[in-house]
Amino acid sequence: MMEYVQRELPYVRSFVLRSVYGVLRQEGITFGEEAPGRVIAEWREDGTDVSLSITAEEKAFGTELTVSLRRPCDGIPEQRAYRLLQEMLDQIVRHLENTLMTKGEEDA
Repeated sequence: MMEYVQRELPYVRSFVLRSVYGVLRQEGITFGEEAPGRVIAEWREDGTDVSLSITAEEKAFGTELTVSLRRPCDGIPEQRAYRLLQEMLDQIVRHLENTLMTKGEEDA
């Protein structure tokens, strides 16, 4: 089973983390920081507890964003669990890009 999804982003870690927090707040998901750059998010999906680790790690040319399962999602089919990871990652990236695009328009 695919237990994580990952994407390298051409943005500094602080921007990526702000986007992570923004998405989690917007979705009403409970979260906390486990370590600098590592956020734990927990909620119920279709009656099943979901626990994700979202990590933003600085790299030479940006930030590597990783969304992974902290524990198996018993009761959620494997394909749906993978989609949950991918949807969370995509939502964070969209939020980040929308925020940066809006900020750029305000600065113009």
